[in-house]
Amino acid sequence: MNKKRSNTLLPLMQLLPAVAAAAAVLFALPRTVPVLAAVPERLTAVVEQPAEAASSEAEEEALPKLPYADGVYVGSSRGYGGTVRVQVTMENGSITEVEILDASHETKQFLRRAKRLLTTVVDAQSWEVDAVSEATYTSRGILGAVQNALTGEVVNNPLPPQPKPAAPLVVEEFTAPSTYLDGIYTAEAIGFEGKITVQVTVAEDKITDITILSAEDEEEYLSRAKRVIPAILEGQNPNVDAVSGATYSSTGILNAVKLALAKAAVAPAEETAPEQTASEEVVEEAAPSEAAEPEETPVTVPTVEVVQPEEKSTVPAWFKEVWQQLFPADAPDDSEPASSEEVLPTSETALPPEETGTEPETEGAAE
Repeated sequence: MNKKRSNTLLPLMQLLPAVAAAAAVLFALPRTVPVLAAVPERLTAVVEQPAEAASSEAEEEALPKLPYADGVYVGSSRGYGGTVRVQVTMENGSITEVEILDASHETKQFLRRAKRLLTTVVDAQSWEVDAVSEATYTSRGILGAVQNALTGEVVNNPLPPQPKPAAPLVVEEFTAPSTYLDGIYTAEAIGFEGKITVQVTVAEDKITDITILSAEDEEEYLSRAKRVIPAILEGQNPNVDAVSGATYSSTGILNAVKLALAKAAVAPAEETAPEQTASEEVVEEAAPSEAAEPEETPVTVPTVEVVQPEEKSTVPAWFKEVWQQLFPADAPDDSEPASSEEVLPTSETALPPEETGTEPETEGAAE
């Protein structure tokens, strides 16, 4: 009997641990359900809290509060070709915008690269950022201008290396002529880096057009130098001032225009050429009549030779004695007569015929 009872109670005893466990679970279940239900919420809160803290910390790092009052500030600094001016806007202690007001002296292609810094400064909330490669001096000009705008400090950026001109600066002399010959004239002169070739058009004695055919100077400086062209056309004279900031290029244009106008100038000799030609024609017409005059009077040459002083002859002493005997009141002057022709005819007519026949003997005795 005892064995049969024990065999019957054995399965029940084996179920006791399971029943106890179920009873414990049933007893603790009302308390654990709310706890388990709150677990997902607690896990979500734990995950979201670090993310929110990280984002707020990132915002604090990305947008630091700068010690500058809200407003709009303007500053400047030296770039590559000259002064760069910027405008900085401050709102809620942060840089919200950077704008370039003036960078006219900078090369356009380098300025385009350096403009990337406008966004970089706003993102970093600082001007202490790296300059843009291949636009270093222009970048320094922008960053230095931002610093000057916010702090008021003068930023002295290093000067860029100065290129050397191709030739010394020479200003051609030019004197405006009284008249220009109409036409198109070309000439060249030296600018900063090389030759500048211009074409000048003259119509109705006026300079009507000036065109630059070619130039070796940089376009940035050449565009400034072209300002001399309207000044020349307005004053009708290339003696105008060079452009500041493009002295060599503008002087090259002026020199080339002067050389071109020198080709169009009418020289004073050319202006009087028609009058001279007319006078020469008159001389040529008169020359044949003047040449014919010596042929009509060929006896003038012997007459000049006869009256030469060397051919004067002296009056013989016997002639003076005879003359005094015949004409004692009118004695001849001791001075020699001008020529033998003036004395001899008179003596021949005054002497008697017999004295004339003995003239050779008397002359021999006198000798």
